[in-house]
Amino acid sequence: MDTVILAHGDADGVTSAAIAKSIYRDAEVYFTHPVGLLGDLREFALGKELVIIQDIAIDERNLYELLQLLGSMDSKIIYIDHHPDNGALDRLRSIGVTVVHEEGASAAELSYRFLNPPREMSRVAVYGAIGDHMMSTPWYLEMLDAWDVKTLFFEAGTLVLALEAIGRNYEEKRKLVQYLAENKLPSQDPQLVEKAALQSRLNEELRLRVAKEATVLGNIAYIIDPGGSLGTAAFYARVEKNVKVGVAVEKRKDICVMSLRSTSQVDLNTLLRKIAVELGGHGGGHRQAAGARIPCSNLGSFLEELAKHV
Repeated sequence: MDTVILAHGDADGVTSAAIAKSIYRDAEVYFTHPVGLLGDLREFALGKELVIIQDIAIDERNLYELLQLLGSMDSKIIYIDHHPDNGALDRLRSIGVTVVHEEGASAAELSYRFLNPPREMSRVAVYGAIGDHMMSTPWYLEMLDAWDVKTLFFEAGTLVLALEAIGRNYEEKRKLVQYLAENKLPSQDPQLVEKAALQSRLNEELRLRVAKEATVLGNIAYIIDPGGSLGTAAFYARVEKNVKVGVAVEKRKDICVMSLRSTSQVDLNTLLRKIAVELGGHGGGHRQAAGARIPCSNLGSFLEELAKHV
């Protein structure tokens, strides 16, 4: 079957893609994100018999065009995701898209449960769950009895840290999807282990840098251009400054890309879908882990509004 897989490029997305790839071995794999999904579907998915979309939230701004495009395609379309529903899921179902959705579970877990790959791929799904901090579902707890816990966390840690080191090198990520689809252990690849070990040291340096340089504004703490993983920097900004929300910002020309982490008291997804849009950008994700992109000219206003709402 002529198949394309469109997945997020983090650990959950990569492992989800690997689970699909273990079944559809000739599938092409591309990495995308909510804003880029529409364009990537046009570029890579037209004419395919099967399109699998994994771990990608739906961007409301593109929803109408996305529905038009998906509704016009002759492909079988499977959408597997765990982000909060913004009202798009029923509309996807209405045009014939197979929707697999559940908050609280990783996309990798949902992919494993729905696609029914070989049993040993459950281990790969656990890596995704650990990488995305989705570790409280009945399925996950069942998997802890099916695999050696020490090995699971070692392999998951190796994979997640290596992916941080790989960054936006999508060709290398495609090779990693194929590697995982063959049920090979991350620790069996010396280069992955080396990347993970280096990234672990860099993350410790990042923690110390964030603790020193992050700025507190009300009940948020932020750092600009932290020089490392934005998600990790946002996490450490929250923890080291003992606030409810941590923000890490990277300036890419005129656009500020950011990652945010919060305590359970703050729903980042809801906040960002409001504040970022009002300031000419977009944002969203999970309740305690989300991202946003806004014009850098509005960064100060964004941080002030965020602090006020928190």
